[in-house]
Amino acid sequence: MSPLIMKTCEGFIQEGFSVELWIPRRPDPHFEGVDPFLKYGIKERFPIRVLTSLALMGWLGKAGFLLMVAAFNVSVFLRLLRERKSRKDTIIYGHDLRDFIIASLLGFRLFVEIHDFYESSLRFINSFVLKRVSGLIVTNRLKRKAINERYGFPMENMIVQLNAVSFEMFDIPVSKNEAREKLSLPENAKIVLYTGHLFLWKGVYTLAESSVYIPENALIYFVGGTDKDREALQAFVSRNNFRRIVFLPHQEHGEIPFFLKAADVLVLPNTAKEAASKFETSPVKLFEYMASGTPVVASDLPSIREIVSEKEVSFFTADDPKSLAVAISRILRDPAEAYGRTFVAKEFAKKCSWASRARAIADFIRQRFN
Repeated sequence: MSPLIMKTCEGFIQEGFSVELWIPRRPDPHFEGVDPFLKYGIKERFPIRVLTSLALMGWLGKAGFLLMVAAFNVSVFLRLLRERKSRKDTIIYGHDLRDFIIASLLGFRLFVEIHDFYESSLRFINSFVLKRVSGLIVTNRLKRKAINERYGFPMENMIVQLNAVSFEMFDIPVSKNEAREKLSLPENAKIVLYTGHLFLWKGVYTLAESSVYIPENALIYFVGGTDKDREALQAFVSRNNFRRIVFLPHQEHGEIPFFLKAADVLVLPNTAKEAASKFETSPVKLFEYMASGTPVVASDLPSIREIVSEKEVSFFTADDPKSLAVAISRILRDPAEAYGRTFVAKEFAKKCSWASRARAIADFIRQRFN
């Protein structure tokens, strides 16, 4: 479960919907014994139903993933059969077309939020489900245009909604030094920070490579990622003898605002080599970065330009560690110069609330019913 999913559910409740969240049963050490409502600061509680799935990816790789998707499809389908008998006004809302291959046959109103589009060999699945979808919520105009052109899905049946942020959670009244003291981070070093997953398309290897070119008194911190992805990046760093790079494991969501405050520069280094990064993403991380008030350096990509400009962030050429190092070094040398952008970025993030996002999506759903 991500904060995006939990905040979306809470927003729908505030808009008058009755909500029940269905998730696949699979092990997640980050949620063992954890109350997700407390973890993400959700005030409106709702039922969370864990449906049967097959957690075999660790053993079977891609085949295990396909089995997991198939099992979850069947579980959703069987559960919806019960709903069809008792409730005619049920709306299905999800984040992945692949979860509704079978369920789309049941005739419910189906709305899908498109973050990553999963093209290639899955095109026939997209076509099958899209024929039965009532509406799409897409996170940028690039995806909206692509879906219309490739599948003929009507533009009027799609709404563009950027991701959002819990602004008050990340705009904490804590100084950089106070945040560093709380987290036991070095007081005098310049800290360049990345938080989140360490997938290849996130551009984290480019950030690691930039360590060769940034000032001597700067440290690069990677916070988060799975053990497997973190070990792979650590091995890359070790092979290349990169210095001044620190790895920290996954942190509780409530700790992330302190890490963002403790940094001198926050980096969003997405690659241009994959469509998921170049065109499709609308990173929640970017909104959290901006809300913190710390200067942001981001890859110059269409997906990021869809959200921000030079008014809010400093750009660098994607996949170019020297260009990234130049952007980082400029901020470290003259942090006052970046102040204007951080002010504009905070004001922008303040307007991107989960409540306003949910309200726009709820209005779209109601319009599709008329």
